[in-house]
Amino acid sequence: MFDGLKVTQDQRAADEFGLLRVPSVDEPGLSASPLRIHQGGNSGYQALNLAVLLGAERVILLGYDMHGGHWHGRHGGRLNNPEPGNFARWIAAFRTIRAPVPIIN
Repeated sequence: MFDGLKVTQDQRAADEFGLLRVPSVDEPGLSASPLRIHQGGNSGYQALNLAVLLGAERVILLGYDMHGGHWHGRHGGRLNNPEPGNFARWIAAFRTIRAPVPIIN
């Protein structure tokens, strides 16, 4: 069991699993406010914003290829899966980032 900080932007997940909720908004770039993160359309973008807000001095991205599907296969149940147009939109969102720290992809 992971004992570290567990964060979500989703209220239902926060309630169900006892996670810290940081609200999100659909705005370009990264949020500078510790009270919210920007969505970017995907959880990787949100994790990047959270890392910067938590004081990361640099961020190294691994597995952000944006070329189709999750590394673990398709989600089941209530979880969303990427549609073909998602990747172009997500890549465009990453291009709006002007981070105060180096980001290495």
